[in-house]
Order: sequence, then structure tokens, then C-alpha cells
Amino acid sequence: MDNWEGAANELKDSGSSLSLCTCRICQTVKSREALISPCNCKGTLGKVHLSCLERWLNICGRQHCEICKFEFSAKRRRRYSVLQSVRIWVRHPRHRILLRSDLIVATILTSVTIALCCICAFGMRYFVIEGLKLGVPSVYTQGVILMFLIVMILGYIVTIYLMAKDHVIPWYRWWTRCLLIKVIVNESNPTIKNEVAETSKSSALTAV
Repeated sequence: MDNWEGAANELKDSGSSLSLCTCRICQTVKSREALISPCNCKGTLGKVHLSCLERWLNICGRQHCEICKFEFSAKRRRRYSVLQSVRIWVRHPRHRILLRSDLIVATILTSVTIALCCICAFGMRYFVIEGLKLGVPSVYTQGVILMFLIVMILGYIVTIYLMAKDHVIPWYRWWTRCLLIKVIVNESNPTIKNEVAETSKSSALTAV
């Protein structure tokens, strides 16, 4: 009887000591997920759930421990495809308002540019005749009109390019930073195996 009580007290003490090991991110003791030490941090700071670690790295966008600077072995992949990222970006209220206003400006600018090009193209003969009446050679008149068309078209292209750049570059930066980080844990490491076994034992003792 005394031996049984002593064994029970020993298990209780070991369970209480194991329960002190909590995940440094979620600070949760009662969890079915095993605690591991994937970096060089010692003591309670080295204990963490793998899911908590991956969620934290995805939020921070880093791949190393902020305390010991250990570089985790991880796989990185895009969180969204191109179409998904564009859809999410456009659905944002602020981006949608900016895109709508720029589309209106681009539509007006395109209409005005096309109208001026048509006027210059179809009115070339009229301008040449009027220039001849004023003593201006037709070559000069045509050259001025062509120069005006070139400057106008270049200005239109540059304006549209800058407007598109203001939308594409922020979207691209956001898309390239939205990554899913999957930490690769070496399960053959005996330290991690022991920690998993201890965590399982602690969970069983807590349930009892």
C-alpha cells in the first residue's frame, strides 16, 4: 500500500513538473500537440507547438527565431495564385476606390487622345491648305502636326504606365510577401523524440 502511494505521488510530481512546460507562443499547457525544441533556445523558451511556430512565422514573415536567431529549415510557397491575389486585392475597399477613380481618369484620357488623333489625321489637309494661305509651307505644317501627335501619344503612354505602376507594384510586393511557411522538423532527432514522449506522458497524466 505504501509502495503504491509512493508511486502515485511520484507520478503526480512528475506530471506537475511536466505541466510547467508550456508553449512560449500560445502559453497553453493542456494541448494534445507535442512540444518541440526546434531552435537553440533553452528552458521553457525552447518549448513550442509546431502549429504555433508556423502560424507565428507566417504572421511575421520571417524564417528564424527572434531570440537565438536560429534559421529554421522550412518550405516557402505562395499563399495565393495570381488570380486569387488579384481578386483579393481588388476586393479591398481602399484599392477598389483607387482603381475605380484611375479607370475613370484613364477612360477620359483615352477618349480625348483618340479624338485629338482623329482630328489631326482627318484635318491634316485642311491645316495644310490654311497654312499655305498664310504662306507657311506644307512640310512645316505637317511636321508640326506630326510632332504634336508624337508628344501627345508619348504623354498618354507615360501617364497610363505611371497609373498602372501605382497599382501593380504594391500588389506585387504584397503577393510576393504572402507566403506559407512550413517548418521541416527532423523527427529522427532524439531530443525531439524525447520531448514528444514527455508531452504525451504529461497529457495522459493530466487526463487522469
